[in-house]
Amino acid sequence: MNVRTLMAAAVLSLAAACGAHGPEPIAYGVDTCGYCRMQIVDQRFGAELVTVKGRSVKFDSIECLVSYYKQANSAHDVASVWVTDVRHPGTLIDATQARFVDLGPGKAPMGRGWAAVADSSAAVEIGIADPAAVKRWTDLL
Repeated sequence: MNVRTLMAAAVLSLAAACGAHGPEPIAYGVDTCGYCRMQIVDQRFGAELVTVKGRSVKFDSIECLVSYYKQANSAHDVASVWVTDVRHPGTLIDATQARFVDLGPGKAPMGRGWAAVADSSAAVEIGIADPAAVKRWTDLL
């Protein structure tokens, strides 16, 4: 192989590795929250932020994710953000596409009550009838 071919292969490999920016599975009962350091146990509320360099930072709640995100975003170190779909425990969905509902105080690990669902119709299915109560990621920030 010539140098050009090797360089092209290296660039493509690097682009593929850096372009994924997807989450890694949360090990419930083992992983700890990157913000509050509590153990992540409730599969309905886990969240994850992937940094620009591909490091996964996991959280026990949306509240902890939002707090950490604000710091990481100001440092330009956020590649992607993921939240657990409360209707499908353990399943991470893109936070920028998710919808958020307030289940009320004491209903989530950090007490605020934020939960994520895949879309507005899923919010209705869990009992959130008021469309104004369904928020987007940017509303939480």
